[in-house]
Amino acid sequence: MEGPRTVKRLASVCIDTCLRLGLGAMFLYSAWGKIADPGAFQTIVANYGMLPPCLTGIFALVMPMVELLTGLLFICTKWTREAAFATLVMLLMFIVALAQAQIRGLDISCGCFKEAEGEGDTVLVALVRDLVLVIPALWLLFKGQQRWIVDYGSTSDKRFP
Repeated sequence: MEGPRTVKRLASVCIDTCLRLGLGAMFLYSAWGKIADPGAFQTIVANYGMLPPCLTGIFALVMPMVELLTGLLFICTKWTREAAFATLVMLLMFIVALAQAQIRGLDISCGCFKEAEGEGDTVLVALVRDLVLVIPALWLLFKGQQRWIVDYGSTSDKRFP
């Protein structure tokens, strides 16, 4: 017979796993398009007008690698809190960039997932999405389990700490 405490721990592990897989898959998908066409992503970064032209190319190469690494950390490692912290830093950066673009009335593609001009989400949609994504990142930072998604060879007492 399972007690309420065991059920609560199991629910917490299930929530953690779903959030980790969801955020990890999102970052892997986001990175893929940018890695495949860094030139298009560099153009989108330049359209925000926040970086000097000499830094847009470097940012367009580094940012997708950070997203790729964060996605892999969520899915393939037990470093949940570290990945959540990186996610929050990126989301803060994205929110600032999107908010300034919205305030300035820039009619640009957000550059989040689809990199061809005109194919991405509007700035406002991306801003709202990033604000919502702060919630699962905060959950994983403060409540997340530092464990492998698949923890083979554990007894039930060790598996759901």
